[in-house]
Amino acid sequence: MKLNMYRRIPAELREWFSEEEIARAKAYQRPLTVTRVISSLLSLALLLGVLSTHAAPRILDSLGVGAWPARLALTMLGLMIASTIVDLPIDIWQTFVHDRKWEFSTQTPGGFVADQLKGLLLTSVLFSALFIPLWALIRSTDSWWFWGWLVFLVFGVLLGFLYPVLIAPIFNKFTPLADEDLAARLRSLATSAGVTISDVLVMDASKRTKKDNAYFAGLGKTRRVVLFDNLLEQPREGVESVVAHELGHWRRRHIIRGVALGAVTSLLLFLLVRTVVTWRPALDFAGVPSIKDPAGLPLFLGAFAIGQMALGLVSSWFSRAYERQADIEALELTRNPDAFVEMMRGLQTKNLSEIAPSKLKYVRLSHPPAAERLALVRLWQGSQDPAAGGVATQA
Repeated sequence: MKLNMYRRIPAELREWFSEEEIARAKAYQRPLTVTRVISSLLSLALLLGVLSTHAAPRILDSLGVGAWPARLALTMLGLMIASTIVDLPIDIWQTFVHDRKWEFSTQTPGGFVADQLKGLLLTSVLFSALFIPLWALIRSTDSWWFWGWLVFLVFGVLLGFLYPVLIAPIFNKFTPLADEDLAARLRSLATSAGVTISDVLVMDASKRTKKDNAYFAGLGKTRRVVLFDNLLEQPREGVESVVAHELGHWRRRHIIRGVALGAVTSLLLFLLVRTVVTWRPALDFAGVPSIKDPAGLPLFLGAFAIGQMALGLVSSWFSRAYERQADIEALELTRNPDAFVEMMRGLQTKNLSEIAPSKLKYVRLSHPPAAERLALVRLWQGSQDPAAGGVATQA
């Protein structure tokens, strides 16, 4: 049986979930959708306000800041602080009101403040490491958009390699999986998938949330399976299904494909940004004579964000296809569709993920909705006869 993984799988929601389960998921997600829209509008208003009032160049000039590295650093810092202030009320509401009401959040006020400060500091370091070289290129060559694209590409790959060992431990503790039998089963599963993993780790996610999850992170020698500690409360067969899905991404080379796709889309993104930041009316709107002035950073980020939003629809389309492929790989690896269905239903009903997205929401989803993934399981089961040998999917 051959399926096109790049097309939506027909699924009847009520075949897999009860009216009560559907209503609960909608009741949880609806306020989050509203706040996401509000957050986006506030961020847009902030950016337009900074650009239209020429706030960045005016403040820097009034302070007598002339050296471009200092102008860049202060502009970055100001934007990050302003963005944090805009986002903070919504973050507080979601963590301490909405998720607490639905008995998801276990975050403490102290932990929340620590996460905010760590996030601000980390963002400052990463932005500096990324934008200082970029602005040096902008000021030195007209081909900055090409070399800047290359810097962003290398930075992204390097970040993927270092994230599990340098960045993730800033926010969470990771310990080896104490259940030796489960760890051995997961390593055996990885071997069956042709993947060598350095560690099976447990993350202390329960200090923030009661939701379940797992992920596969790292490149090369930093590859590891990470399980939320909450997930260990689930049956082992279900945990194996979740991990098998993550291994399926490696088996299908989705990391490499993602890097290649990101390289193409980011090149298009830099071409778009170059067009905007060299357009005279846009520069006048930002209040800078040239993008060589780091006070034009808000204009650069605005163009970048708009381009990301458009190209993100393409990335989401590929991501949903990759998720379907990984689901098939999980079924092929475990040969246990019942465990997969039980875990998928369990994750959906516990985490209250998006269960019935609108068409507008759907095109932005990185994962297909649960009912679609469960329908895919049924198609896979129907293909399991001696002549079929599994589901063939479009690469």
